[in-house]
Amino acid sequence: MKLTDCDSCLVYGTDKKPLSRARVEEVKENVLRLFFLSPRLRNARLKTIVDFYDRQHGRVRCLCEVILKKNPAYFETAEPWMADCTILKIYEVLQRQKDLRVDVHISLEFVRSDGKYFTGTIQDISAGGMYVITAHKLDMEQKFSFIYTFKHEKRIVDVKVVRIKEMGGGYGYGCRFIGLSPDTEADIRSFVYMNQIQKRLDKKKKTEGAEDEFLL
Repeated sequence: MKLTDCDSCLVYGTDKKPLSRARVEEVKENVLRLFFLSPRLRNARLKTIVDFYDRQHGRVRCLCEVILKKNPAYFETAEPWMADCTILKIYEVLQRQKDLRVDVHISLEFVRSDGKYFTGTIQDISAGGMYVITAHKLDMEQKFSFIYTFKHEKRIVDVKVVRIKEMGGGYGYGCRFIGLSPDTEADIRSFVYMNQIQKRLDKKKKTEGAEDEFLL
């Protein structure tokens, strides 16, 4: 399988824990070049798992041969390390980003289809929909929209209520995106991918910090 629209990945260490995220450039089919912002790497040759985040295919988990080395163009790109990466085997393709959901806390103003405004907070999001909490009462199938910058440009997103949960002093709404343009869907996928990677890296740093405190 050929990666179609991939510019980022997450490389795992031989301990199967996340090592570092990387920018991806394709050299030819199944042969890629990775660029790392992290300075905490070293020259190495290893076979390891790499998760590629492709906007068309979804998350593509592969066994790869990765050859880490210093980046000679470091002063131009600010990426001290690079790697030659060859895909040896594809383990898993999670086809739709809507199957991947990330917890967030995004407070926004929304507008109903009848023009009335209300405020709420998005608590999780995927490429298929989101969960929002608000004090505002909505009906099943109620449509509303919001504007948000998921990547570089502001996007208008239309949604429809498909699930309602009453809570103390408010409501929780499971919502499905409707009529997404290809560019908007791609931006939401990228947003979810990047947030997932960051959460994994934050968890890894927190674990390492706890281990350091224990050793002290």
